[in-house]
Amino acid sequence: MSVSRFRSVREIAGTGASSRLARRRARPVVERSTFVIVSLGGERMAIAVESVERVVRPFSSLPVMLYDGRQLPYADLARPLGRTLRFGEGDQRRVLVVRDGARDGERRWAVPVDAVHEVMAVETALVLPLAADAPDVGCEGVQAHFERHGQTVLVLDAVRILTRHFAARART
Repeated sequence: MSVSRFRSVREIAGTGASSRLARRRARPVVERSTFVIVSLGGERMAIAVESVERVVRPFSSLPVMLYDGRQLPYADLARPLGRTLRFGEGDQRRVLVVRDGARDGERRWAVPVDAVHEVMAVETALVLPLAADAPDVGCEGVQAHFERHGQTVLVLDAVRILTRHFAARART
């Protein structure tokens, strides 16, 4: 048996498994953060996807929502941010089931929003802290912002806002 004196096309092009692995390693790593983009009071806000368990359509006007065999209280996320909800009409109404996975028992809230627009990944480098003179810089739980289609989208820590808001209401 003689060794072939011709090289294969893969050898010439360098498309073997080892070269594919080398190209994959050569690509820069881009960190991304994934958010659920919603409207609250007519403004776009972003909530980390890890905090949102589900997006549901409310089917009743009760003060609680039945979810997963439990009654979840409606929690107004707009009020602590100085906004007023503008409930969508009919099919536009949505409620986020927000959960605090860090706590024992995983506390959950039913959070009504004006609308849910999309779930999107943003390069973490594009998520910027708020400027010192930004209007929402003093709001508890507003962490940062990014630009999307020419609009500023605020990044919220919904669990922090809801936990503090409900703790303050329990004390009064």
